[in-house]
Amino acid sequence: MKSLFKDKKAVGPIGAIMLFFMFVIIWFVWLGGWVSFVGHNVVVEHSLTGIEALFFDNLNIVIMVFMILGMLAWTYFGGE
Repeated sequence: MKSLFKDKKAVGPIGAIMLFFMFVIIWFVWLGGWVSFVGHNVVVEHSLTGIEALFFDNLNIVIMVFMILGMLAWTYFGGE
């Protein structure tokens, strides 16, 4: 018996773009402020300096870069 779902992908290109925009909207509304608050508290409470402080104070930028790289990797490796 043939499987009905053999040729279908879990998330197509339009679905991936919609998921990306949903994450960006949720990030702008709630997660961005929280990530910034937590990252700055880590720097202040643990007296971080150097590259660690740079990483944690700019955590939103790091998340955005990895999100874009993830979308590019999905397009290259897993996309149609």
